Amino acid sequence: MRQFFVPLILTLAAIGLFALYTNPTYKDGETGIGALSAKSASYDDAFEKSSELRAMRDKLLAQRSTFATSDIGKLQHVLPDNVDNIRLIIDINNIAARHSLSLTNVALGDVSQSQSVASIAAVGQSSSPVGSVTVGFSLVANYDDYLAFLQDLEHSLRIVDIEKMSFTVATANLNTYTFTVRTYWLH
Repeated sequence: MRQFFVPLILTLAAIGLFALYTNPTYKDGETGIGALSAKSASYDDAFEKSSELRAMRDKLLAQRSTFATSDIGKLQHVLPDNVDNIRLIIDINNIAARHSLSLTNVALGDVSQSQSVASIAAVGQSSSPVGSVTVGFSLVANYDDYLAFLQDLEHSLRIVDIEKMSFTVATANLNTYTFTVRTYWLH
């Protein structure tokens, strides 16, 4: 009889252990089927999104390849993808040189991370993809050359906002014009 009860008790203990511990842990635990299927679903979703992004990237690259190289260069000049203060100063100085003018008192201002002034209560970095930089400079010119310089600056490819402008009247029909301009760049 002992031979009959020992296997029966062991079998009931195994069934109880399976029903109370092994099966719930297998279904709902960290390594359970529920957790693993949820992870698998999230991986499948991430794989689908990466496939969509790859397809979108390929589509945009194909579309970009239809643009002329000179047009892409112009777009990069309008809104460059980095802060190139020296190139900006050289570009403005070249515009001034067309009118026999020269920049003086060049000063780089603040480099902000967004085009709008951040609120004092704002926390963290701006989500804007556009940053800006200010540059101050002066030039000595007569009024006609000053207007021609402004017109050329306005028609240049680089986006430039004149934030501040002042002038002092001097003798011999030459005035000193002081500017603070802001230009933009992509992050």
